Amino acid sequence: MRITPLDIRKQPFRKTVMGFDRDEVNSFLEMVANEFEQIIKQNDELATNVKLLQERIDTYEKIEKTLNETLITAQRATDEAKLNAQKEAELIIKDAQIRANKYEDRSRQKVNELDSDLMSLRTQRDSFLVRFKSMLRDQLSLLDVISGSIKDKDEDSKKSAGKNSNNPSNMIRDESVIEDETMDEVPPQPVV
Repeated sequence: MRITPLDIRKQPFRKTVMGFDRDEVNSFLEMVANEFEQIIKQNDELATNVKLLQERIDTYEKIEKTLNETLITAQRATDEAKLNAQKEAELIIKDAQIRANKYEDRSRQKVNELDSDLMSLRTQRDSFLVRFKSMLRDQLSLLDVISGSIKDKDEDSKKSAGKNSNNPSNMIRDESVIEDETMDEVPPQPVV
């Protein structure tokens, strides 16, 4: 059974012949009742505070639990992101290596083509030089023949000019004959 301050104030006592002073007992009971009342109020306040604090603790525990779950989720997400980034980096590196190999193969192929073109151009150049030298030799030979023929004709025309010095029309006619004869002696030109 729980005692209240009102129970203390209203508690009846038996009366005896040699009992205590009634006013002192009542005064003491009033004092005890007041103290008891204050203790109950404090107890209620403390219980209310405890309840509030417990609610806060419960809230903080929920927040802590949520934070822990969030941290675990974030850690998992970070680990997955690292793993995905690592896989993506490996794929990028593999792709770059494949591209580099393709570029290297293309470059080698281009170098081979250029080497082939260069050798072809050198062969064409060498062939051209041989033909050009041959043509120059032929032309030099032709010049030697022409110059020798011209010298011979000049000597012949000087001799015949001395005989026909009286007739100037013969001189003109003889020169045109010399030109025509020289052209007849020119050998055909080689085709390049």
